[in-house]
Amino acid sequence: MAENGIHSGHRERMRKRFCETMSFKGFAEHEVLEMLLFYCYPRGDTNALAHRLLSRFGSIDGVLSASKEELVESGLVGENPAISLKFFGELTAYLKSQKATYAVDARDITAVKAFVKAKFSGDRVERVMLFFIDPSFRIKKFSEVNSGALKEVSMDLRNISRIILNSGYDNLFIAHNHPEASSKPSEEDVVSTRLLIRHLSAMGITLLDHFVVGEDGVSSLRQLGLIYDYE
Repeated sequence: MAENGIHSGHRERMRKRFCETMSFKGFAEHEVLEMLLFYCYPRGDTNALAHRLLSRFGSIDGVLSASKEELVESGLVGENPAISLKFFGELTAYLKSQKATYAVDARDITAVKAFVKAKFSGDRVERVMLFFIDPSFRIKKFSEVNSGALKEVSMDLRNISRIILNSGYDNLFIAHNHPEASSKPSEEDVVSTRLLIRHLSAMGITLLDHFVVGEDGVSSLRQLGLIYDYE
């Protein structure tokens, strides 16, 4: 059914306004979200919904970072629109991480922590990832080892060795997350990391650091003095 009354032609006017500059310059935050919601709701007014979502989640980033369950449980959107919003959120995070990869200097601990945090954004399960460093100390490549507990993943030395040897790099750091928990490294994190350092060192490969991503931020085992160049 066509839109009627005050909202008749509103979507077309919004699209035309965007097309004038092909950007969101001059748009308010609720208008950006309103247009995004066009793709979740083919018809109807999304302006009021955009306002309610921003009131509930604080920002567009908050909306797109929320889990599907949180979106549905808010009572503001149904399951299918929630899935669409998660798709847009994950696509945004993916593009952001791809763009940032070649600009991150592995010697800049603040930049690395921000980059690593973005890679685990929104995760609800524990994952372990390897990040490979080129001779100019730029992050050039990353690879997921597996999903599951660090104890199960980090002890699979054969799998880790295979991934590293296939990468073509001999400097890297590892990172994993603590979903819904502190970034404080556990004793098991430290023991597993030291085991990896010894194992990789025998192969001529340097493990530069291990980062743990938690609800309170990102911790570096090296920065905390928990690992050293020679274990």
